[in-house]
Amino acid sequence: MDTLSSILWTNEQKIRVPVSAALDWVPCYDKFYCANLEVPLDYGNQSAGTTYVAFIRQNAANGTGQDLLFNPGGPGGSGINLILEGFGDQIIALGGGKYNAVSFDPRGVNNSGIALTCFPGHPELREAYWPTVTSPLIPDLSLRAAYSQAIAQGQFCTKANENTTAKYGGTSAVVQDLVQFTNLQAALDGVAEPNKTQIYYYGVSYGTVIGHTLAALYPDRVGRIIVDSNVNSEDYYNGVTINSVETTDDDLGWFFGLCAEAGPQKCPFATSNSSSSDLKARFDALLVDLVEAPPIVSDLQASIPQIITKKRVLSTVFQILYNPATEYPLLAYGLSSLVNKNVTGWLEIEAVVGAASDPGPFNYTSSAEGEVLDFVTGIDAAGRYPIQNVEQYIQVTKEIEAGDVYFGKEYAEQNVLINAGFKIHPPASQLFPDRHYEESTLTTLSGFQKINTSTPVLFVNNAADPITPLSGAKHMFQYFGNSALLVQNSPGHSFTSVKSECTLAYVAAYLANATLPSAGTVCEISTRPLVDGEVAAKRSVAHVARRSRRSY
Repeated sequence: MDTLSSILWTNEQKIRVPVSAALDWVPCYDKFYCANLEVPLDYGNQSAGTTYVAFIRQNAANGTGQDLLFNPGGPGGSGINLILEGFGDQIIALGGGKYNAVSFDPRGVNNSGIALTCFPGHPELREAYWPTVTSPLIPDLSLRAAYSQAIAQGQFCTKANENTTAKYGGTSAVVQDLVQFTNLQAALDGVAEPNKTQIYYYGVSYGTVIGHTLAALYPDRVGRIIVDSNVNSEDYYNGVTINSVETTDDDLGWFFGLCAEAGPQKCPFATSNSSSSDLKARFDALLVDLVEAPPIVSDLQASIPQIITKKRVLSTVFQILYNPATEYPLLAYGLSSLVNKNVTGWLEIEAVVGAASDPGPFNYTSSAEGEVLDFVTGIDAAGRYPIQNVEQYIQVTKEIEAGDVYFGKEYAEQNVLINAGFKIHPPASQLFPDRHYEESTLTTLSGFQKINTSTPVLFVNNAADPITPLSGAKHMFQYFGNSALLVQNSPGHSFTSVKSECTLAYVAAYLANATLPSAGTVCEISTRPLVDGEVAAKRSVAHVARRSRRSY
């Protein structure tokens, strides 16, 4: 096993959490309960050994409610960190106070076992290497050089893990862990047949890959599954999702429109009587200026001499588009600063958005999270990466850039190359969608199949999502015949990124009694970013959650 009898979780407080195959909850961090669940590395081969998965629970009411498992995305996102940051309150509110918020760090993430790293035993090398390939401060490589670098990284990471447990870190294994958790919790609750207990799950972004996989492998165990901001999981398992940024420009278009409507008092990037098209033109002109004369940063407080490039600005803008309600005001301030030659103002926005690799809770850094993203994605692809040479990569890049003017290039240079050269494959019991392990037999599958689940799945997607477009939800929805698709007419990543009373009501009804929206239902937003916000003079540049630049 990867651990001793207990693990020390260190945040503001130090909590010793026992490792137990029987699921041993202990009070932690004032109002929560924590557990390290010991699980088999391979449910199809118990002799492979064990690892542990960290769980956290925030009880609703008196704690007698149904557990709602939650994953925030990634791969690499820490559910435990998000609950400790307060998202558990939002989950409990979504369920009308009848669901306990239960989240977890999947295998390889933050507090859980299995090291998913190219530098086993040497985190200092990871922290030194990772910014050299992901930081927007690094000059652009040619497409051929970027492809070669990705191949080198994939091959290096594969060789570094020839004798590690990394191959047990894929999504199918995570799904099996959730089933194991549900069985054990049901047994603790005195359920007569715990192995038939229904599973309640809510996943966002990459968390929808977990949700799709869970519903496909265990259709008779679905109690509730909400999948929000849907990855095209079929493309994901086949090694590359080419259409991920097809509506990112639409999200930016929402910003221009709302900024123009709000006017310069609430959106300082606007001018008097400017239209959405005027602001787009102003943005385009700014990008040209950044290419022709990048602003210089020589202030000693900046630590190093640097310049503000088009690549750097677009990288920060892309992160901001995830959260319109909280971060459109930051974008307005930052772009206004650049237009007015106020480099300090832009640097302030960069610092808030968090482009740097700063330690998060439990010292879980952006570099560590980025490595997990690469590893889980590569393990899940299991050698199915379709790009076989640099010429094919260049062609794919052209197709992506044609569909997204502003952000296609960065996506093609980052996400499209994640699986290049990577050859770590899961064991047969965790190889999805080709095979999966169920009650000591290997059942052959050939991709996602059209099925009905015991309770319908609720798909939710924003119309202008910057990284998981509506087309992904529509594609995956077709495989679950009795389910429903709810569209929120908004920008942002996740329906929670912009408030819609309509969406919240449908989600609450589904959680309460599995009521589904009618086919074709579209919800409008209740609060418009910028337009319904404070005037700019009354706002401060508030703290916002860090976002991995490349995550789902």
